[in-house]
Amino acid sequence: MDRKEAVTIVKQICKSCSLMEGKTIKLMPPKASNSLSNTYQIHIETKDEIILACAKAIAKKHNLAVKQKEGSVIVYKPYPDDSAR
Repeated sequence: MDRKEAVTIVKQICKSCSLMEGKTIKLMPPKASNSLSNTYQIHIETKDEIILACAKAIAKKHNLAVKQKEGSVIVYKPYPDDSAR
């Protein structure tokens, strides 16, 4: 996903999930090949299952993936062969 789409998704998540208030949200630029994606990623610092469910519902509408990792919820565009990861 590009930066504009990532910002739109962050806004949708914040609007849909009132528990987002006070949470740290990072918009991570594309990284090297060891990352989940070669496009922008959204990192939300939380372990809250309700926020995870909310992020998954919005990500699904945009054909994005969600992963919970090290106290964060990560929304990203998977590689075409993501099933192998």
